[in-house]
Amino acid sequence: MNTRSTLHRPLAMLAGIGVAVAALAGCASTSTGSSVADDCTPAHEGLTTYTEGTLTVGVPENLPYTQTKGTDAAGLEIDVIKKIAAAECLDLAFVPITYANGIPMISEQKKTDLITGGWYVTEARAEQVGFTAPTFYDSMGIISKEGVTTVEALEEIGAVGSVAGFSWEADMSAVLGSELKTYPGTVETKQDLVSGRIQAALDGYAVATVAYADTDFIVEPAEVDDRIAITTSKPIIAFPIAKENTDLADAISEHIDGFREDGTLEKILADYDLPASLLVPTDVAATSIR
Repeated sequence: MNTRSTLHRPLAMLAGIGVAVAALAGCASTSTGSSVADDCTPAHEGLTTYTEGTLTVGVPENLPYTQTKGTDAAGLEIDVIKKIAAAECLDLAFVPITYANGIPMISEQKKTDLITGGWYVTEARAEQVGFTAPTFYDSMGIISKEGVTTVEALEEIGAVGSVAGFSWEADMSAVLGSELKTYPGTVETKQDLVSGRIQAALDGYAVATVAYADTDFIVEPAEVDDRIAITTSKPIIAFPIAKENTDLADAISEHIDGFREDGTLEKILADYDLPASLLVPTDVAATSIR
């Protein structure tokens, strides 16, 4: 999810869809069947959710953004959502999704209130769903033994693998020609890099920092190269949400903008060893697609 032009692929996709209800991180539970305290006062009154009193959240397997953990979920985007749910006195239900069915879960099936997983904001997606205020940038990550940071260096390194479906694919193919090898996912790309069949790899920067943490490969964000559009205009990430539920979208956006201003989003990035440069600034957030 890219920009992955149509799909942001996860580290590993889940085959099925099931509903798991997780305890809210926030107000202490005092009532049967809910983890929200009876005296909890929501920041916004009268918000409409798929299930009354519960925020239903789609979760793909795509660390560091999201990961299901039994009946709970984890990841930097889940940290954001849990803070919002606590502020609105909502329980949380986590629904495992894939990047193929995530948008339809909102736009067609109406089975989730929003979805997580590092979704890029694109005009095509905005025709199907709404978006909250943006949170983070992503960028093309270069993975290599040498710590390569430029496309020019990739032209000299030999075979380069890339997860298929990212928006840089056509640009990088024009530059690298037959030396660019595409793979269905991060796992397959990593296997060939570790085995030496390719000399460098390309993946979403944040995802790559997790995927290659157990190796001696170095993950670096690609430097600006006018031939590769994603390096000159970084993709923006936000939460897809139902177009018609503007009250909920506005409330969530208000929290996100508040987290941007008070340093919460920057701290969450730091918690996952990600740089503050991935935080979408206020002026950019104000003009992004909603």
